[in-house]
Amino acid sequence: MPRSRDLFDDTTMSFGEHLEVLRTHVWRALVGAIIAIVACLFVGDRIFSLLRAPIEDVLMARGIEGIENDAPTEDLLTYLKRWWNGETQKEDEPEPAITEELRPDQLRVTVSRDELKRQGLVMQTPSANTDNLPQDDAKPDKVTMIISAPEFAQLQRVVRDMNRVTTLKAEEGFFTYIKVCTIAGFIVASPWVFFQLWLFVAAGLHPHERKYIYIYLPLSLFLLVAGALAGFYYAFPLMLQFFVAFNDWLNISLQPRLSEYISLALVLPLMFGISFQLPMGMLFLERIGIFTVDAYKQNIRMAILVISILSMLLTPADPGSMMLMMVPLVFLYFFGIMLCQMRVKTPAAPIR
Repeated sequence: MPRSRDLFDDTTMSFGEHLEVLRTHVWRALVGAIIAIVACLFVGDRIFSLLRAPIEDVLMARGIEGIENDAPTEDLLTYLKRWWNGETQKEDEPEPAITEELRPDQLRVTVSRDELKRQGLVMQTPSANTDNLPQDDAKPDKVTMIISAPEFAQLQRVVRDMNRVTTLKAEEGFFTYIKVCTIAGFIVASPWVFFQLWLFVAAGLHPHERKYIYIYLPLSLFLLVAGALAGFYYAFPLMLQFFVAFNDWLNISLQPRLSEYISLALVLPLMFGISFQLPMGMLFLERIGIFTVDAYKQNIRMAILVISILSMLLTPADPGSMMLMMVPLVFLYFFGIMLCQMRVKTPAAPIR
């Protein structure tokens, strides 16, 4: 009798041997995840810039300037080297030119000549020469000057801090950075982790059972990624615009807190990714006999109502993000019905 070429056919192991194999695959998965997390720590500034982009776009839409240059200008390794050497200023940071760019303690103001005369700053005598004062050619009656005071630097710092994502604790920025890089590392390492899990599970499956995994697992991963991208790039910016506009209507000042904003930026795409697994959930319930295709078709109205309620619960209370989740889920419900009607042609299961 010819020997099977399937690598998983000869898998008669004891319970202890199964535990040893599981331990091996778990350790391999953890090592891969740790390597990915460490790698993400050194590109965390780019990940942070990606997560901060939606709120920065909303702030710039409100007319707040300087937000687009608010991202870190050096990577983590460069910063750690500078911190270890006790350097407080960046070596490659150019000094601002006074003629082109103002110092932090300077302000450029434009006033009328009549106001200068009323304040006694321009002498009304024939010997007074005001031609040396910088003027705006389009408005000859206006005078542009630069004034300086130590308080201006502090004022600009307060205004800049009010218009950026802030922290209320000294350790909040550090731990949020670690949290984001850890989650990003697990996402990057997820193919390797799933591969190790698959190596362990597949040893107990027949070839016809593995064929279902080969077909439906890529589809499930595609729906997960598509849902997460839709949640972050479409629903999340729309939700921020609604909340910011609502705060403006209430005359409430917006000052986003880093930890809460990052949590929202991570949770909402995750909710979208999970909700996009609706067709796979429908297929699973149909295959184990809890629901039938006819039951799905006969309860379409009830399903739309349930989808609407879930969309309201899984997203914030704004109608925009709710509709952005509900409408795709309705289409995915019909796709789930089509998926349940499809049958994978597999050979008969061998007798164990």
